[in-house]
Amino acid sequence: MRIGNLKLGIGVPLSFPMVPSSFFDSFITMEKPDFVYLRTSSGPVDEMRNSIVQQAIRSGCSHLVMMDTDQVYDAKTIPRLLSHKLPVVGCLVYRRYPPFDPIMLKGSIGKYERITEWTPGELVEVDATGTGCLLFNMDVFRKMPEPWFAFRTVDGAMVGEDIGFCADMRQAGYRIFVDTSIPAGHLTQLIVNEGTWKLYKNISEAELKSKHETEHNVLKTKTA
Repeated sequence: MRIGNLKLGIGVPLSFPMVPSSFFDSFITMEKPDFVYLRTSSGPVDEMRNSIVQQAIRSGCSHLVMMDTDQVYDAKTIPRLLSHKLPVVGCLVYRRYPPFDPIMLKGSIGKYERITEWTPGELVEVDATGTGCLLFNMDVFRKMPEPWFAFRTVDGAMVGEDIGFCADMRQAGYRIFVDTSIPAGHLTQLIVNEGTWKLYKNISEAELKSKHETEHNVLKTKTA
């Protein structure tokens, strides 16, 4: 399947010699135009991402989507991302550890706040997101200096290569979007998705409410 003058690169950083079967199944069954397969399998993740970009440039790709192997993808992920015709757009990914929140951030590097409310299916503009499933127009990399991805320290805290590059893109004037209609399941001991996050959130809120009620009752008893 050919889409106009599009030349898509699909970049997969492979840190381990084996990948989860659920990733493999979803990747194989995804709808994809003709594409160039790009991969790296050694070194830190920031170096692997830079290597994938360099391969995409050498291959003459017009677009690049990075797809991590610890995720499960919807069949319509790539056509949906391409349909927006945006320089940078990703799908909705939730953290694979508590509080399982969506990786959609507003603010500036070192001072980000989480976006936790949106209209279902909405295209949400963010200041930072992960690169587990992010589609780039290759002009982004041609107009920005290397290395694109690099770990950095801000106010004594380590910042990931993906969040750091998002900050660089925003500084360069690029707008970043997340399509909430195409969530990706984040693989851990379970698939982390919207339901997992909301369950954790509800449990945390219930525990906090119970704690406050207990403290109130104790105080009321003491003053009675």
